[in-house]
Amino acid sequence: MIALRARQIIALSKPRIVVLLVFTAVCGMWRAAEGTPDWGVVMAVVVGGSLAAAGSNAINQGLDADIDATMSRTRSRPVPSQQLTQGFAFLVGVVFIAAAVLLMGAVANWLSALLTLAAALVYVFVYTMLLKRRSWNNIVIGGAAGAFPPLIGAAAVSGDITAVGLYLFGFVFFWTPPHFWTLSLLLKDDYAAASVPMLPTVAGEEATSVQVILYVAFLIVLAWLPFVAGYSGLFFSISATLLGVEWFRRSWPLLHDSSRPKALSAYKYSLLYLAAVFLALAVDPHIPGY
Repeated sequence: MIALRARQIIALSKPRIVVLLVFTAVCGMWRAAEGTPDWGVVMAVVVGGSLAAAGSNAINQGLDADIDATMSRTRSRPVPSQQLTQGFAFLVGVVFIAAAVLLMGAVANWLSALLTLAAALVYVFVYTMLLKRRSWNNIVIGGAAGAFPPLIGAAAVSGDITAVGLYLFGFVFFWTPPHFWTLSLLLKDDYAAASVPMLPTVAGEEATSVQVILYVAFLIVLAWLPFVAGYSGLFFSISATLLGVEWFRRSWPLLHDSSRPKALSAYKYSLLYLAAVFLALAVDPHIPGY
């Protein structure tokens, strides 16, 4: 029974999403430290970030149980499949978020703890409750929640909100829409059935593909901001540009063919792109010529 409940709680947390969020946070720490951060603080960010993201996802699943029940991709989740109640999902979420905030405050600093709380509040209240069912801008605005982890990681190291931390936040903020809009091309029928106003269901596939390409092109340009501003080397900007060009190459066919193979290729690459860009940013200070 305990093992079953543990598996259900893990399913509530959406672990695959949590891993990428925590990875960006850790890379943000390494970049802000320009070396090896304190390992105690690293563990606090890893554990605290995982708990906060898992808790936010649990509350999200509780609030979206009716939507999830209508979508083939999500109807087997613990709450819509009635393995767990909405109340239990809310309880898990609140406990996890509270534990994350206290851990971050006690081990790292209270600025990173407050940013952790802010990320959870944006995800639950702004994205899930306010925007998801009402506006195609749900991902554009509400997606800011996923941009907090690298800012939190940088703040955990520096104790301040720095230009580097804000850049990391901005980069994920602008990565989020094309990533999720590509996913929404794959799931447009599910979103339509659930009456979720994702861009393909509101504006159509071609308009969505145009937006994806424009955002990816902007990210390619954004890769050069740290170098121009003097807080990164050429390694990051060149690496991020090459990675962005490949994403652009995979997204361009969507203008004429948004079939599942094309959209899936672009979607999967967007995940690799973010991880690779943040890894490049983390190691950039250690590259000769930085």
